[in-house]
Amino acid sequence: MKRKTWKNVFCCSAALVGFGVGTNLLATTTAYADPAEVRINQENEVLQFDQIPESTALFPETLLSWNPKSDPDAPFNSSKVPLATRVQGKKMNGDQSTKAKVLSIAIVNRHTKGTPSQGGTEKAVYNFTNWQYIDTLVAWAGSSGEGIIVPPSGDVTDSAHRNGVPVVGTVFFPPEAYGGKSEWVEQFVQKDRKGRFPMADKLLEMSSVYGFDGWFINQETNVNEQTATAMKEFMRYLQERKPKNQQVIWYDSMVPSGAVDWQGALNDNNQGYLQDGKKRVSDKLFIDFRWRELATSNAKAVQLNRDPYDLFAGIDVQASGVNTRRKPSSIVGEDGTPLVSLGLYCPDWTLRDGGQYDVDKYWENEKLLWINPQGDPRAVESSKNEWQGVSRYYVEKTPVTSLPFVTNFNVGNGDAFYKNGSKVKEGTFNNRSIQDVMPTYRWVIDNEEGNQLEAAISYEDAFNGGSSIKLSGQMTAGKQTFINLYATQIKANASDTASIVTKGPSEISLGLELKGKEQPLIIQGTQQTLENGWVQTNYSLKPAANKVITAVGLTVKNPSTESTSIYLGQLRMGKEKTVPVSPVKKLTFTGKTIVDDLTESIRMRWETKGKNTTSYRIYREVDGQLQFEGETANTSYTLLNQERRGDTARYLVVPIDSYGREEQRKSSAAVYTFEAMKKPEITVNASSTLVSVNETITLSADVSKSTEKVKWEVIGATPQTAEGEKVSFSFEKSGVYTVKATAINGSGETEVIKENYLHVYDQNAGINIENLAVLPTTTATQGSGYTNESESYRFALDGELKTKWCDNGTEKPWMIADLGAVKTISGFELFHAGAGGESSDWNTRDYDILVSRDGNDWIPVVQHRGNTENQSKDAISLVEARYVKLSLEKAEQNGKTARIYDWQIIGVDQTGIIKP
Repeated sequence: MKRKTWKNVFCCSAALVGFGVGTNLLATTTAYADPAEVRINQENEVLQFDQIPESTALFPETLLSWNPKSDPDAPFNSSKVPLATRVQGKKMNGDQSTKAKVLSIAIVNRHTKGTPSQGGTEKAVYNFTNWQYIDTLVAWAGSSGEGIIVPPSGDVTDSAHRNGVPVVGTVFFPPEAYGGKSEWVEQFVQKDRKGRFPMADKLLEMSSVYGFDGWFINQETNVNEQTATAMKEFMRYLQERKPKNQQVIWYDSMVPSGAVDWQGALNDNNQGYLQDGKKRVSDKLFIDFRWRELATSNAKAVQLNRDPYDLFAGIDVQASGVNTRRKPSSIVGEDGTPLVSLGLYCPDWTLRDGGQYDVDKYWENEKLLWINPQGDPRAVESSKNEWQGVSRYYVEKTPVTSLPFVTNFNVGNGDAFYKNGSKVKEGTFNNRSIQDVMPTYRWVIDNEEGNQLEAAISYEDAFNGGSSIKLSGQMTAGKQTFINLYATQIKANASDTASIVTKGPSEISLGLELKGKEQPLIIQGTQQTLENGWVQTNYSLKPAANKVITAVGLTVKNPSTESTSIYLGQLRMGKEKTVPVSPVKKLTFTGKTIVDDLTESIRMRWETKGKNTTSYRIYREVDGQLQFEGETANTSYTLLNQERRGDTARYLVVPIDSYGREEQRKSSAAVYTFEAMKKPEITVNASSTLVSVNETITLSADVSKSTEKVKWEVIGATPQTAEGEKVSFSFEKSGVYTVKATAINGSGETEVIKENYLHVYDQNAGINIENLAVLPTTTATQGSGYTNESESYRFALDGELKTKWCDNGTEKPWMIADLGAVKTISGFELFHAGAGGESSDWNTRDYDILVSRDGNDWIPVVQHRGNTENQSKDAISLVEARYVKLSLEKAEQNGKTARIYDWQIIGVDQTGIIKP
């Protein structure tokens, strides 16, 4: 793997016998159940990586060479959460079908490549929670520049499986206009000497190792008939060898001739990719958006002896969302039931195009798309000309089929992380791996007269995780509101209990719907005060003993008439009992990424059998107290941005049982050694290196985080010395000046001297500093390539931010500007994707600039690393050159597509300025 840099550091690992954890993490003193701590000291090699673990994106040849044992990111991309069993709830309205299904093809991650494997510090992610309405999730991804074979990231699989939803990866052969290559398809379906399909075997291996549920094959590259036939044979091979719980899904695109010809139906042209005689080829078929009527597709499925609900009629909501022309009702036949199942393409519109990554808009859009404008699945007011919401025609499903059941209403992101009602970690985050099962019904609320309670996801407060459910609105004293939360299928024993944790003025009763009973069973509870205003109400389930509970809800009362806010923090059901939990063993550190010289991201792993364990919490010992750092359902985890507070840090991994309790005595700890502190690094830049007398120059230093002081010396300047990371100087006389900068930290000093760096000229010298790129003599005809004529090299040199140079077909894009003659150059200014109105995630990250007098011998003058800005500026020592080469070493933050809206080459249209 390219990311790996071999470097040796050492850590010592410690296995604990009994390590106690208190309840308040911010003020918990380390306690030992046994005063004798057993330490196993060993030297372990910790590899250094350029990046934290990222989700996988491959091409056919890299898929063939992929090996989970040699891929250091593979353990972090695996899901350990088994697929939950789920059942249907009762119909919320008369239009809901109990047979038709929903397939969601969602872009679950912002980028194909570069997605952190286990979440991060960004809150605005697609943390989908309306799992009750979908039957399979396609984690859609793929691009010709980043990778076309893309498994789901492990955190998405974790959240899907916890909700009982299978999730599949994507194989995407793009159209030629988007970089598709027929040779990729040919490589993919190639057999070996024994008649096997090696790529199919690799797909099966990856889904098994990563723990997801199959593949969606999206073949939109034109190929020949032989390759199309091989693809069909490939799919049969995959079908015959895959586990029963896995799926192969085909997109209605290629026909047997090899041409891409979307049918918009199941017909004679594409039926062979679903069923070949008695042989099943694919498990589902996604009908392209071009469909007009669906009755013939239904009939064709029946003719093939296949369930019509194996067909999914596509509705594209990527651009217009709920305003798209097609509606859920478009799939419904004359008898009021869907003719085939529903396939939604890019319902992540709720966050992307529809929400513009505004989290509040995202939740509102989720309500509109999946439920309806009323936010109540019982509502049927929307007409056929409106988006009715998925809930109108598709019944809810639930994974709540056994006890214990615990939910903290944690949606997997937030503004801070809470434990037992206390804030234990500041800062925004996303961690879909630990998303809870959210309410089945959003929302089924019955207010008595005088009450106006409404429900919403809230990040204002939480009990465990980053969110809660907020009930807000006017309440009248003594009047009650019933909230139906979960469809269930559980059988309670007389010894079972339940509890709800809330904050706010309220009396909470438990409401249970029982099989065969028309009226819900209302159970009163006893209250227990917790910390920070939270209250736990406890209930006995004895009145429901030996009965099947089909729904769980709450009855809420307020003793006063007032506008009320009530937060639901936790619901727990099941008998409180001790369950055996597997111990955590052999906690080790497997890698590190240096963020800066005071910050490192640390990879860790541990061993356990995982019995009765739902997740693991990771703590760091700081000044004798335990500080929460993260939580995962995996047995590998990356601790992000760990700050150095000494040469070492001690970490603890605690298993969480199926009741949500920490099992302190089954934990394991290890001591991590940070990278040895070195003298600071420093690079110097200037606002300009060519100025007139009395003009001010700003010098800036990019230094290591550990730097305590920066000293400057410019002999002949005013002033001649200064301190700070950014300082200003002026000059009373023309001439050439040398800059000396010194960075200082606890390990020593680093000095940088830039000889003859600044050139100061008299105001009457006739020097005109300008953008040489826009002069008529400047041309650009050489480079790595461009997507089309309207995005060629010259559009990077036209001085306009409405045009750009774009190259999506090269690993390291480059272009050369010919100034027409040798000229004096003093610096450069680059305008990246964000400057042109595109995503700043597409800004160039790393680039080099080189100059040449003859176009053969090149001298590097800029090496810019780690750029995130929309606009970057680099001043250089004066140089005379005719040719200038821009080499994008990392064309995006995560991808490799060049997007340069403008490249200014700053200098003077003459030579002879540089003095010896």
